[in-house]
Amino acid sequence: MLLGIGIALSLFDLAALYGAAVTDGVVRMSPGVGFLNHYGLFSTVAGNAIALYATKAYYDGVCSIRTSKALADKDVVEPTLVELEAMVKGAGRYELSLYGLVVFGALCWALNIGTHLFGDPMATWGPVLDSTNHPWSFVAMRIHNLYTWLIIMPLVVHVTVFSSIQLRRVMTIASDNGALRYDLLNPDQRGGFGFVDNALIAFNILAALVFVQVVLHYETFGKFNVQHIVDLLVVTVLLFGINSLYFATIYRIIKRLRLVALNKIKEDVFRNDKLSFEVLKYCYERKINTASIVSVAIKAAAIGVPALIKLWPIIHRL
Repeated sequence: MLLGIGIALSLFDLAALYGAAVTDGVVRMSPGVGFLNHYGLFSTVAGNAIALYATKAYYDGVCSIRTSKALADKDVVEPTLVELEAMVKGAGRYELSLYGLVVFGALCWALNIGTHLFGDPMATWGPVLDSTNHPWSFVAMRIHNLYTWLIIMPLVVHVTVFSSIQLRRVMTIASDNGALRYDLLNPDQRGGFGFVDNALIAFNILAALVFVQVVLHYETFGKFNVQHIVDLLVVTVLLFGINSLYFATIYRIIKRLRLVALNKIKEDVFRNDKLSFEVLKYCYERKINTASIVSVAIKAAAIGVPALIKLWPIIHRL
């Protein structure tokens, strides 16, 4: 439903921008940037359509540790997840973060309006569809920016940052309390930690959306403005900061748990001859097709290579 709402709002936004451009006669401008020339605008509208859904997917990926087979005791992590819910809702002291991001977005929005009304937009962007010379497009673009900078951007950053913080906390707490285990035969093929991969994918989608928007705005105008520079800095800090400070720590925990699980099954195999046989049988059945192909290749090479070596003097003379 969230994806449907996002797409519906973006389609309405796009229709309003197009209608305003038609009214002002700026669907295409030459020279200048008309509606159809504004690649950055299309990327932002498309990003707004899926940003909230991707953010919710990231939050759900973090919270899905509750249902993971890798978690032995849900009670250990429940307080941290409850706190994450309060963070995302902006309850208590966490509302300051959300309000702060909204204020920051409002400042960017006001700066953009000020440049159009009191500055020299021609020098900043050149001929563009949303200048004050095109009143309908000017208003439609300001509403678009209001939705982007005061609603989408604050919510995405707020939820992403706090979800990342709590994901590392919940993994660390569960690991320190012995509540995590690597399930070697889990269907997700990640030992029950597939939810971490899903969260990482959602986070990288969000980062990619912003990078694409910034790049296409640059392609549209041939230069960055203040808002785009700020967007680029924020998403770069989040991308490298969260990946290096949070996900790197989480994957180290997963790697350690995997080694513990492998060592445990190795010790069990050594102590139990029947179990040892079953493990070897399982490995053989899993690898038999590949092993057969490899075996044929090895045998062919074992015959062919010595023969080639023996015949090389003759081949060389020919």
